Amino acid sequence: MSSEIEKLKKENLSLTEEIDELRKIIQTYENVLKLNEQELSNAYQIIAMYENIVEYSRSELKLATETAQARENASQLSRLELMQAFEKIKQLEEENKKLRAQKGNA
Repeated sequence: MSSEIEKLKKENLSLTEEIDELRKIIQTYENVLKLNEQELSNAYQIIAMYENIVEYSRSELKLATETAQARENASQLSRLELMQAFEKIKQLEEENKKLRAQKGNA
């Protein structure tokens, strides 16, 4: 009977050690899982930051495009106004020539 008790004690001790080892393994897996969850959370934050950067860059590019278009429009308008001014000067010079000619004929 004593040998059975000793045998059971040894078996109990062996099972207790095995349980402790399995607990350590489970704890290690839990730690790995927590680290993976944190890494995933960080990855989502990084993705959100990149999305914000892309949106900001898109807005900046749109603004730069609009600015360039506005400058082009202003340049075209200035060119048109300049051409109209030269045309008006040409017309006035022709009128002055006609007036001088009339004055000379009078």
